[in-house]
Amino acid sequence: MIAPQIIPRRTVAFLDILGFRQSVLTTPLPELAVKYEQRIAEADAMNHLVSGIPSLFPNHSPSTPSCQRFVFSDSIILVSVDDTAVSALKLLIHAWRLSQSFIAFQMPLRGGIAFGELYSNPLRNICLGRALTTAYDLEQSQAWIGVAIHSSVEEAFPELLSPDNEYHGLIDDIFLRYPVPMKNGTSERLTTLNWRFNLVVEKGTRSLFASDGPPDVMQKVANTLKYAETVVGSGRIYVADQSNLPVELRSMWIGGKEPPFPHGDNL
Repeated sequence: MIAPQIIPRRTVAFLDILGFRQSVLTTPLPELAVKYEQRIAEADAMNHLVSGIPSLFPNHSPSTPSCQRFVFSDSIILVSVDDTAVSALKLLIHAWRLSQSFIAFQMPLRGGIAFGELYSNPLRNICLGRALTTAYDLEQSQAWIGVAIHSSVEEAFPELLSPDNEYHGLIDDIFLRYPVPMKNGTSERLTTLNWRFNLVVEKGTRSLFASDGPPDVMQKVANTLKYAETVVGSGRIYVADQSNLPVELRSMWIGGKEPPFPHGDNL
C-alpha cells in the first residue's frame, strides 16, 4: 500500500477530453460512461504482456499498474510510481496509448506532461504540486488535439527523449519534436506524443475529427490535421513488420472489418 508523502521527483500527465461538457449534456450517461471506460480499457489492454511477444518492460508485473491514475469527469491524471527514467517511460507510453485510443474513437484529448515536486495520496485520491500545475498549464495553453511534453521532463531525463537513448529504433517514433500551436497565437517547439504512429483508420484520419463547428473548434482541428500531415511527411506512421515490435507499440486498427487493411487517406 502506497503511503502519502511529499515526493520531490515525479513525472505527471494531465489529460483533458475536449468537448466533454457538451457530451454530458447530449449523450445518455450510461452510453457515455461505457464509451469512456472502453477507451481506458483499450489502452490498458494494449500494454499487457503476452507470452512470446517482445515488451519494452519484460520484467514488469502484469498485476502492477504502469503508473498511478486519477480520473475525474473529463480529466485524467497520471503519476509515475517513482523518479526513475523507466517509470517516466512507462507513463509516457501509457499516455501515448490513451491519447491514441481516445482520439481514434472521436473523444479528442489534449494533454501536458511535466516533472517536479508532487504530493500524492492514492488512498484518498489526492494529487497536487508543482508538476501537476505545470502539466495542467501546458495542457490549457495548447490550441490543438494532442499531448506535449514540458521541458522539465527532458531536463530530468535527457537520455530518455534523446535520439541516442537505449530504446532508439523502438520508441523514438512516438516522440516527435514539433512547433505546438498555442492559444496566444504563437507556437512552442516541444516534444509531442505522436498519436498517429501505428494508428490505422479504415476511413482515414480526417474521419476522426469534426467537419463542422465553431471557429475555435475548427481551428484546433486544422492544427491537428497539420500535425498529422507533418507526421506522414516524416515517415513516422507505421511499422509494417510487427513481429519484433514490443507489444506496447503495436498497431491500433480502427475499422469495420478484420485487419490488416489500408489507412483511408494520406493523413
